Amino acid sequence: DEGNLRKIHAMACWAGRRDDLLVVNPGKPELSNTYNPILYGDPDEVASRIISLIPSAENNPGADHYRQQATQAVTTVVNGIKSIAANAHLRSSGLQGLAYNFFDLSLILQNQRALEMVLDRINRSSDGGAQFLSWLEQFKSVSRDGVASIDMKKMKDTFGGIGGRLHAFGTGKFGEVTSSYSPEVNLFEALTSNKIVYIALPTMGKAEAASNFGKMVVGDYRTAVSWIQDIPKSRRPWPPTLCFFDEAGSYVTPAWSRIFEQARSAHQVLVPAVQTMANLDAVSKELRAMVIGNTWTKVIFKLGEADTIDALTKLIGKEHYGVTNVSYGEGASSSVQASSAAQVSAGSNQSKNITMRQEEGFRVKPTTLSALGKGEAIVLYGNTSLYHIKIPMLEFTDEFYSRIGGFEVNRIPKRHAQGLDFRRKLDRFITE
Repeated sequence: DEGNLRKIHAMACWAGRRDDLLVVNPGKPELSNTYNPILYGDPDEVASRIISLIPSAENNPGADHYRQQATQAVTTVVNGIKSIAANAHLRSSGLQGLAYNFFDLSLILQNQRALEMVLDRINRSSDGGAQFLSWLEQFKSVSRDGVASIDMKKMKDTFGGIGGRLHAFGTGKFGEVTSSYSPEVNLFEALTSNKIVYIALPTMGKAEAASNFGKMVVGDYRTAVSWIQDIPKSRRPWPPTLCFFDEAGSYVTPAWSRIFEQARSAHQVLVPAVQTMANLDAVSKELRAMVIGNTWTKVIFKLGEADTIDALTKLIGKEHYGVTNVSYGEGASSSVQASSAAQVSAGSNQSKNITMRQEEGFRVKPTTLSALGKGEAIVLYGNTSLYHIKIPMLEFTDEFYSRIGGFEVNRIPKRHAQGLDFRRKLDRFITE
């Protein structure tokens, strides 16, 4: 990651865009801008990003029920939190909604005192507040004395899984990056301002957490693209934004298909890099078809997996070509009459045959794809034009690195936003 970050910084400086570089690096918070991927958007959009952490289970009624329950919980809780801003003491501050982060949502779904604190502050007359109260009814229990209370055991049994996933991103190094209520990285603002955003996922040391974080980033990106589609064409990013998804197979979800179908109108260029076709097939065959069908240019580097080679050879297609065969023949003969030794006859012959036929074969042989060298690639453009290219390796000199200096995070001043701030109030939620 440090090597990649050094190169990204050098490229930004080389292009004169040093101040436009934003970095999200949950593996090393000291080298990262702050980023809260669940802060912006309406409750449904936020819930969609979070629920992407739970695998789709359409063919499993039990698992799908849990998934739908978790979606309803996140939507309702976020709606309730946003209603707090309508209270009188917050309305005067001009806030559009109370901010929250992963840690806050996790605590609300797992801690009774945190839930009660939200319950005491919501605007009960608002739609969000009313929905929050109605949703809580299913978790209420009445004691023998007729006192109603929230059954947290039932709530934890229902939402403990999603609460645990949220907690992982609200604590530790991830939490240092994602806990801000005024994050420096807002994907919608970055896209419309032509910023450079580099997101480094710690896939080696924290594979599962990095994969889940990548899924939420893609969900946040989907929301940003949908907002771009709602603004006039004259204000959409130009030149188009290049979005490169390295090792995309580790965080691909079924939701990707819609991005590839609709992002073009938002002036987005999507480049998913996968090692094998199995990375896409792991989600569904339909996803592979949608990604391939909605990408105009395919760049194929050296391959080593047989099924992928076979699939891409067929994708590139076949062509008809003429085959010419030329054959030569030559012969000699002699004979002697038995009745007369003096009568001898001799002869010779030559022949030349030319045949032509039409055959069909692959435009690129499978052995060609597996024999490509470093920097070599086969490019299929528009499913018709085919190119064999060699890509030079870009390196910066030590003198250039010395001149630009080391990487420093671009700190962006942001207006303070009031949030739940449960982390600083943690002592109130611990039972003695």
